[in-house]
Amino acid sequence: MTLPGHPEARLASARHPDEETRYRAVLELDGAHPAELDELFARLDDESWRVRSAAVERLGALAEPAPALARLVAALTGADSPGGRAAAGAALVQLGGLAMPALVERLGSGDVEVVLAVAPVVGALGDRRAVPALAARLAAADPNVRAAAAAALGQVGGPEAAAGLLAALDSDDVTLQGAALDALAGLRVAPPVWRLTRLMGDRALRPAAYRTLGPSDDAAALEVLAGGLSERSRSAREAALGAIGQQRARRGPEALVRLAAGARAAAAQDPSVAEACVAALASEEPFVAAGALTVLAWVGDARHGPAMARLAGDDRHRPLVEEALDALPRGSELLAALAGVLPELSPLARVTVHGALAGAGQAEALQSLVYGASDLDPQVQAEAIAALGRLGDARAVPALGGLLGDDLPALSGVAASALSRIAQRSPEGRSAVLVECRTRAAASPSAAIYRILGAAGEGEDLRLVRQGLAGGAVVRRMAAAGAVAAIGQRGLLRGEHVPELIDALSDPAWAVRASAARAFVALAEANADRRLGDPEEGEHPLCVHAMAALTVALTDPEPAVQAAAVDALGACGRPEHAARIAAVVTGTAPPQVVVAGLHALSRFGPAPVELVERALGHADPEVAKEAVAAAGGLPGQEGRRLLGLAAASPRWDVRHAAARAIGARGDAGLRQLAARLAADDPDPLVARAFEEAVRALAGPPRG
Repeated sequence: MTLPGHPEARLASARHPDEETRYRAVLELDGAHPAELDELFARLDDESWRVRSAAVERLGALAEPAPALARLVAALTGADSPGGRAAAGAALVQLGGLAMPALVERLGSGDVEVVLAVAPVVGALGDRRAVPALAARLAAADPNVRAAAAAALGQVGGPEAAAGLLAALDSDDVTLQGAALDALAGLRVAPPVWRLTRLMGDRALRPAAYRTLGPSDDAAALEVLAGGLSERSRSAREAALGAIGQQRARRGPEALVRLAAGARAAAAQDPSVAEACVAALASEEPFVAAGALTVLAWVGDARHGPAMARLAGDDRHRPLVEEALDALPRGSELLAALAGVLPELSPLARVTVHGALAGAGQAEALQSLVYGASDLDPQVQAEAIAALGRLGDARAVPALGGLLGDDLPALSGVAASALSRIAQRSPEGRSAVLVECRTRAAASPSAAIYRILGAAGEGEDLRLVRQGLAGGAVVRRMAAAGAVAAIGQRGLLRGEHVPELIDALSDPAWAVRASAARAFVALAEANADRRLGDPEEGEHPLCVHAMAALTVALTDPEPAVQAAAVDALGACGRPEHAARIAAVVTGTAPPQVVVAGLHALSRFGPAPVELVERALGHADPEVAKEAVAAAGGLPGQEGRRLLGLAAASPRWDVRHAAARAIGARGDAGLRQLAARLAADDPDPLVARAFEEAVRALAGPPRG
């Protein structure tokens, strides 16, 4: 009799006719036993994808994968079924870097079938050790091998892979050129436009060539994309639209004025351009739909409003739809077009359209948004509130004011943002918002009201904010501290100091103490031009009482308060604070306090060398990176020495910070070090940063 759980029972179950039985049994197989390892390999060819995936999971989790590696590589071409060959590749991907040496060796095989099977696995692993072997296969005799190598390089990525793919564009093999263009598009690497326009002579390469223009910053790329809108081939035209969508996402409308003019000209000359864009709005490729929406906004024909509005049902596109509808010309044609599409839209899409209708002057749409601001669906409610803020219509103020209570902080925050936007839109809006907030602050103050008063209030509103500092809930006291800072940053304190803010530095709630200390940071920075005043006379940047209270806060038990107090004293720019700050940092201070201290000490001039050196070895990477920045400001040999220490750090992010600091320092004495590290650093991102530093140091000397 065979007992359950016995190896023989597991093997028998793994071969059972029932799929579920096989699946569960395979998950129990132990690859450390030869017979069970053999069964796992047999299950790679199982007719059930679930059983194959279970075998992949077990093989990928082998504690000692060495015995299985060669068999998995062989199974890439030797398995009995396509599913088995794919499963072998998936198991190799799960093994990760352990599989790379064997796979790279197979890339050099003269067997085309082997290379075609190995290249996608190497690409999926994304290990840059494979780049030289893959780049070499770009010159293989077999065109399928060349194309597979290009595709894999696109998956692996990195500067060396991109360089190989760019070189492949000069090939006379159209298949390789197309694969290289696709790979470069996936890497968001844009070839020079002049090379692409030459390749576009072959119609088969145009779609891939257009796709690579999405990440291009070349001004000529915009002209080429405008021309792509008139392509007769749907694939080429949609590739151009996808690139326009990428450009819009990367650069914003201001940088695309030239492209917008070209799109309008193309649409004026050829009516099918706009029709094609309307059709492309239904594309499942997000950038294609975004590009089509962008072009239709530039064309500015109200007849396209309904098609654009339907896209607002997709969360990914709703913000762009709002902008696009706002760009359409106002008038009766737009009102009629959008009103007709409303019944078929989702509630969220209707909010977007109501916003456009209200902007076009339809009072009913504004009222619909006001109703939406109290909708039971939180997402619809938030979208309606945001739309009212974008409209900037003062008639929405009373409804939004009713949402400023402390009981629903997320909702009140959105309403506060909307009211702040209305206040910034017009004098009438500002007046309406302030009247609403002042009235409510007197009757039922809230954190949201204080935030609005800080952003849009006047000097007279300081009285209300000071009352908020003096009492009430913690969130209100925190918001009031922030409001004092905002009023001060806007230059409305006029030399007036706020005793309540000083008292808040000793508030029972640490969050209020931290907010008060951060407020003093903002006030000190806002008054930096007056830092030569006499603190004993109560002059800016901070009065003597505030600085005394901040000095006491340096010993606060809460790190966030300590760090903010350090920042505030540093922002004062008074050298007499340096010793106290250094004393805090040199102790066993928490990382965030050390970071604040290094930053503050650097405001007074070069930070103490021994302090910077000790911080470079700190266990917290943020401390070490702040120390790198401080080291960059140390003059002479000491600065060079500490940057050299940072450049040798075992942490890649610290070395990367060192590379940036070396480049910014402009010290030619560090060029040789940067060049050596650019060649030797094992991390490609860090090596590239050192390359940039070398280029920066090769430029004209800095004053």
